[in-house]
Amino acid sequence: MGEEVQKWADQAMFEAAPIEGGTIKVSLLWATPDPLGAVAAMCRMYEGIPTHDLYNVSHQERIKYWDQIQKTHLKAPLESIVFHFFIEGVTRAFTHQMVRQRTAVYAQESMRFAVKENMVGEAALPPSINTPKRQEHWGRALGVIQASYNQLIADGVPAEDARGLLPHATTTRLHYITNLRNLMEHAGNRLCTQAQFEWRSVFIGLVGAIKEYIPPTNGVDRNEWQFKHMVESAIFKPVCFSLGHCPFMAVFDRQCTIRERVNNGQFDLIDPHEYMSDPTAGRRD
Repeated sequence: MGEEVQKWADQAMFEAAPIEGGTIKVSLLWATPDPLGAVAAMCRMYEGIPTHDLYNVSHQERIKYWDQIQKTHLKAPLESIVFHFFIEGVTRAFTHQMVRQRTAVYAQESMRFAVKENMVGEAALPPSINTPKRQEHWGRALGVIQASYNQLIADGVPAEDARGLLPHATTTRLHYITNLRNLMEHAGNRLCTQAQFEWRSVFIGLVGAIKEYIPPTNGVDRNEWQFKHMVESAIFKPVCFSLGHCPFMAVFDRQCTIRERVNNGQFDLIDPHEYMSDPTAGRRD
């Protein structure tokens, strides 16, 4: 038999699994199975009540201490709730920002080895690329980049070198492990309209994944109600909601459509869709 033909320059290279273009998908792979029980156990210690088994924590205590932890600056109990997410369809620009959260753990698809043979079809389209003319310019540029990238790969250039051509809109996937305290803090920063809109799309996915999570069972209560209860407590909001005012008032900060109501304490007049679903909320008065 003749020698086996090597398709690419580096044996560690592989074709990237396809990503559905324009769609962000968030899966919650694992979470603390009794999250409100864990919070209650830590809060009970503040009242001098030892907990040796979560079965000794009542349903009423789970509800009570979850409510109380929202009313205190003591947030350590929230670190007892851990989430392991798998996120697909986000841009490389987004993940460059995401990994700045140093309190989380990540495992991301590496373009040193993953060959993006359909980057054009999978690239994320920003909300402002919303007219035929803009889309034409965008698509033409991506097509040129894809053709040049493919030619370099076919010519024996390793993916880790050819990837220098790929745009920030190239989509990727990653594992993201964090605890609830840090996720809430991160939400405060990234749900602010000053942040890139993609963050809000991701948080919609994160919230949905938590709400729909069903823990594994060993013949006992699955506790899925706890995950719905956490989300329905509206714990993920822009930082201004917890501060009581907008912290971005410098001349170089962006405008914001909810800022005036925030600074007037009119939080009940703010529809979550205004800061979650409007990509222009941080670009106009």
